[in-house]
Amino acid sequence: MVDLAYCVPVDSWEIPDRHRQRVQLRDHTCRFPGCTRRSTRCDLDHAIEHDRGGPTCPCNRVPLCRRHHRAKTFSLWRYVTVQPGHYLWLSPHGRHFHVGPRGTRALDPPRRPDPDDHPPDDTA
Repeated sequence: MVDLAYCVPVDSWEIPDRHRQRVQLRDHTCRFPGCTRRSTRCDLDHAIEHDRGGPTCPCNRVPLCRRHHRAKTFSLWRYVTVQPGHYLWLSPHGRHFHVGPRGTRALDPPRRPDPDDHPPDDTA
């Protein structure tokens, strides 16, 4: 049996197979909002970057498919780990999403309709 709570860091950037297995068992898919790519086909991102002191351990690794790993690295998408397996994402447009074991949930209230925004008048 694999203890998913076991979190002992290693002194390298490379992730050992035992850590990879724990992350994949905890997070079954890419943890980007709405993505369903299996975690076995994902990169494992350091939530807190290794060169900024982030440990190489299961609680600091997050599966992201290559596309979403690049979006996080090269665009304004950002996330924080609320607790292992639960992530709070911020989109480039300021929207917030919780991604966890039950999938993705938008946390922002729906946008209220603009009272000055009327549909075109088709009676003419």
